[in-house]
Amino acid sequence: MKTKLLLAFVGSLFSIFSFAQGKKEMAVYAEKRGEDYYLLRLPKGKDVPNVYVYSKGTTKPYKNYTSILEVARDFPKMMEANTTSTKEELVSVLKKDDHFYEITQQRKDPKNFEKTTFTVYEVFNGQKRIVEEYGSIMEFLPTPYKEAIFIN
Repeated sequence: MKTKLLLAFVGSLFSIFSFAQGKKEMAVYAEKRGEDYYLLRLPKGKDVPNVYVYSKGTTKPYKNYTSILEVARDFPKMMEANTTSTKEELVSVLKKDDHFYEITQQRKDPKNFEKTTFTVYEVFNGQKRIVEEYGSIMEFLPTPYKEAIFIN
């Protein structure tokens, strides 16, 4: 049941925003383990996300998964994220102009994706500070941080 909910959510996000943006992949989930970030990005026209690891300033493919269940086994927290959670969740990371950013999302209403806020944190020497907070995806789209969510 949770897998179907996650798939439905990811599919709805994908259809709404990635087609409008014309980008190849959209960030849907991220997880930090130690100093590395695992980034799940949904390619246009696919149901299974690509998984990358961001480590020491570079992003590389992590594993090639053939089903969403395989991804869920390696990233069990993903099943709790994005479906009904109102917790702030890491979505992506971005390195731009020698600055490193974490992008998070938080749903204000678990049943309405349009009521999602996006927060951009700058990470420097292990400290995080809020750079900007956006009240919706529409406010977030015209910003220079959108390339962390919509990836060519």
